[in-house]
Amino acid sequence: MKKTKKILKNLFIILLSIPVVVYILVNIFAGAGRKMDEPIQIGNIEIPKERTLYFNNNSALKQKILDGWTSKTPQDWKPDEKVNLKNSRIVISCLLEGKRVEEMNRYLMNQKAVGHPGSPWLLYPLGDYDFTAMAFTALLYLFGESPNLLYPETRNHLLKNILTIDGSKFRKNVGYMFLEDSENHILMTEGSRYLKNQWLKKHGNDNPKFDNEINGVSEKLKHFLEEIETYGFYEFNSAPYLGYTYCALLNLYEFASGDIRNLSGKLLDRLNWQYALSSFKFKHFPPNRRRFGKNFKTNIDSDYHTVMLKVWASLFDNSLSIDMSRGQHHALWATFTSYKPADKVIKWILNKPKPYFVKMGHGYNSCPEIISGDKDYLLSAGGANQGIRSLIVAKPIILFLNDSASEMKETFHMFGPGDNFVEWNNTGVYKDFACTAGKINIPEGKEAITSSANWQIFYINEGVYLATYSKKELGLMAIVHSNSAKNVLEKIIKKNSDENQLNYCFHHPNGNKIDYDLQSPKNRWVITSVNDVILDRDFSKWAFFERTSY
Repeated sequence: MKKTKKILKNLFIILLSIPVVVYILVNIFAGAGRKMDEPIQIGNIEIPKERTLYFNNNSALKQKILDGWTSKTPQDWKPDEKVNLKNSRIVISCLLEGKRVEEMNRYLMNQKAVGHPGSPWLLYPLGDYDFTAMAFTALLYLFGESPNLLYPETRNHLLKNILTIDGSKFRKNVGYMFLEDSENHILMTEGSRYLKNQWLKKHGNDNPKFDNEINGVSEKLKHFLEEIETYGFYEFNSAPYLGYTYCALLNLYEFASGDIRNLSGKLLDRLNWQYALSSFKFKHFPPNRRRFGKNFKTNIDSDYHTVMLKVWASLFDNSLSIDMSRGQHHALWATFTSYKPADKVIKWILNKPKPYFVKMGHGYNSCPEIISGDKDYLLSAGGANQGIRSLIVAKPIILFLNDSASEMKETFHMFGPGDNFVEWNNTGVYKDFACTAGKINIPEGKEAITSSANWQIFYINEGVYLATYSKKELGLMAIVHSNSAKNVLEKIIKKNSDENQLNYCFHHPNGNKIDYDLQSPKNRWVITSVNDVILDRDFSKWAFFERTSY
């Protein structure tokens, strides 16, 4: 009997301790909250702000996105599942187009909040409601004063039963946990709180808990936006989370005022300038943080940053042939918000005006973006993983050309050693040059114009060629401007006659002597020196934008 009691007692203790153990382990090993070190300097490249370009109100692409959503039917919400993200997009699009108005109002009257904001976990299973709240906050501001579209009784129901995030309880942590929540969750949750409070105060509710200045929400949200401005986006290039961050910032830019609106605009400008520098003809494949795993999506022309810029570009020039194969749920925000990228951003996205080499730092425990571009091509470094807790997804070094490629396999690209990105340091990019400890993947159908035993020369455009050197543990790519492929091959062989030196040094026909360490630690730039000048390789200390001129 005593033995049985002891067993039951021990079992009870074990069962009681499981949530505590889980709680501790999650806080130690999980989460995607910001880890701050030193502020990141802005660097020697000014973020463009000038806006003189004219944007049309409509485009074929914008209309296609709206038509796609208005043709769908929203589903009723269930209490035991995350609200389908499509539902809000259908309602917004229908009201934007003035279609099925009665149906959409009737649908909303039948829905109620089915969860809580923030990341879900074992002790907080009904999280993620901020995804829905963020979208319906936009709906409130778009149509809340248009009773012919959003009926007054529907608007009141929306405020009472759907937009449930309000008041003064500004939160950055995951529910029932001291771990900071991810960037996109904080912005969606607290942006929605701020905007609902603002709406209520503006429309006559004088309860101080809805006054953002009195309840502290304005100050706290401003501080968080300033934190991102100072330390950079933690979830940089994140798929899919940057898309939700983007929409949350667009909400604040469109519907907030004062410092909150201004800070949101500054962050959007930074994101878009970063994209303009690191993309080529809407091809974009940078390293990213989160969705950490052994695999990554391989499409290069439809990440959740690209889809926004595609919409804005179409509004600038409707004659552009732009495909939208995915990401319409994020792209919808670009169809109805007044924000537009700066002039220089649009121009650099559509046509690179000059050759450039840029390093972009992302701060502590992160990895950089390194880009060498021109009007005919762009070399993009793939970064380096900093350990499991860093959540960095390293990508192949990739060469974008002016062609129809939409998948990684259709490009020249270089993995690191093996096929696991955790092992890669793919930061070996300099001006018109790239190197890695792995072979080059040559796209199907690409034939060399001329070659030697180990070098192959490919045509890029008139006067521009690609030279490749590929072995199992060494891949080199060099962009060379010349009048013929034959001259390129001859110059490269002459300048690099000792092939053993290619393991650590390359003499570029453009005159640069580039030294590199293919076994560099994953927190150091692979390029070690140029023309015997030692480089700053600690990319955790790099500025946001650092230009090296040709």
